[in-house]
Formats: sequence, structure tokens, C-alpha cells
Amino acid sequence: MKSSKVPHGKWSRFGALASLAGRVASNVAWEGTKQFAQGNRPSRKDLVMSPANIAQVADKLADLRGAAMKVGQLLSMDAGDLIPPELSDLLARLRNNATPMPPAQLKTVLNEQLGDNWQAEFAHFRFSPIASASIGQVHEAYTDAR
Repeated sequence: MKSSKVPHGKWSRFGALASLAGRVASNVAWEGTKQFAQGNRPSRKDLVMSPANIAQVADKLADLRGAAMKVGQLLSMDAGDLIPPELSDLLARLRNNATPMPPAQLKTVLNEQLGDNWQAEFAHFRFSPIASASIGQVHEAYTDAR
């Protein structure tokens, strides 16, 4: 399972969304140019809602986690006619998993929240999460008394 650093701060999140918008626009321009060169006249909807763009949006929302991911999850559940079924299907994967944070960032967060010696409280702590969601992730841990 791949991991990615959880963005923190409004500028970090804004940068991630701006980067996503740039990639989507680039895909639209590239695909539109390709279609015109082949003599086709693609619709804007088909260019914007391409599988590549939808996958990038879903992946970025999973990386951003938090409120951004919640919006994607809500859209996937009951957007009716607001979004096409293929977008809803791709966003549905946001309900099932988020990208976990990397172990180094997890350790930093746990050190900040529980103190530098938190690992001494556990006989075992699994840094790879057994589940991750928009606002957290679950780790397997055991105390000495199992």
C-alpha cells in the first residue's frame, strides 16, 4: 500500500489542489488536441470527465484526506444527476480507503501527541495501518499483557 504525507496547513492543501487543477487542464488540452488532429470534435464534458482526470481527482482527494476526501465520498454516495455514473463509481473507492501517512510522519505525530517515549508502552506497534480513512488510520498494537 502506497503512503503519502498528509498535507497540513491551508497553503499546502491549496498547492495540492492547484497542482491537480493544472494536471486536469493539461490533460484536457492534450486530449483535445489529439482528438482535433484525428478529425474529431470532442465535447468539453468528455474531455474534462476523462478516465485519466477522474482517476487523478480521486487519487488526490484520497491523498488530501479530511474534508476534501469527505466531499468526494459524499458525491459518490448520492449525487443523483450532478455527476456522471463513471465519476461516482471512481469516487466510491474513497469510501473504502485513504492513502495512509508514511511511517516517519506517523511517528512525528505520535511523538507530538503522546511524548517521545510512547513506544515503550507497547510490546508491538505496527506502523503499517490495517485500515485508513479520511480522518484517521488504525494500527495494530499490543501492550505487554496479551
